[in-house]
Amino acid sequence: MPFRHTKSVTVVALLGLGGCASGPAVLPSIATGAAAEVTVDGLHKMDNSVVQLAYVKPDMDLTGYTSFMLDPATVAYQKDPGGRRRGGGGVSNFELTTTQMESLKEIFHEQIVEALTEDDGYELVTQPAANVMRISATLLDLVVRVPTERAGGRDRTYAASYGEVTLIMELYDSQSGEILARAGQRMDPTRSSNQLAQVNRTFVRGDVTRMFAHWANIFRERLDQIRELGMLP
Repeated sequence: MPFRHTKSVTVVALLGLGGCASGPAVLPSIATGAAAEVTVDGLHKMDNSVVQLAYVKPDMDLTGYTSFMLDPATVAYQKDPGGRRRGGGGVSNFELTTTQMESLKEIFHEQIVEALTEDDGYELVTQPAANVMRISATLLDLVVRVPTERAGGRDRTYAASYGEVTLIMELYDSQSGEILARAGQRMDPTRSSNQLAQVNRTFVRGDVTRMFAHWANIFRERLDQIRELGMLP
């Protein structure tokens, strides 16, 4: 099966997807032969990615983009939320309040804006243009494992995990709407520990913020690397 190492590889690097998590560096590869895995919107699967999902448009050129435009984040639950129980008695999912849902979206937006703009960063705009790349983020299959009212109550609640969510980030040409890349990762914001985590509003918000900041900072770091190579102004 043929593979390419072209400018489209820089899209993967831009999202922090290139190479392996540990050990010797392995260049990401884009399959382009007859057996290549291609999505219905023309993206090719990227091999040797450090995330669970990475697809890019072959031969994409980033040099014309100087600014970024952010879509509002969208969220979708894994199952119908509301504390409904399966036949075996286990709770499938708990629903966030309207305020909590808006806070989740706001935290993500704040982290990506901060990462992109701080320390001689990048211009964020609100209108499409020939030099503008649009970033779209979707939080899919959200699972909330602890009833949300417990996070603010007086009684202490502990859990091995608050929940989990899949973050899908997509890059588009802002004028044409052409999709350029898609990356995704299933994530649990609960800090890694051998002990149960206390379900406290402050702790949960802090862990969710760190989770989003991690992605946003990788995104910024790769942008800086690409700019140093002269692929971005």
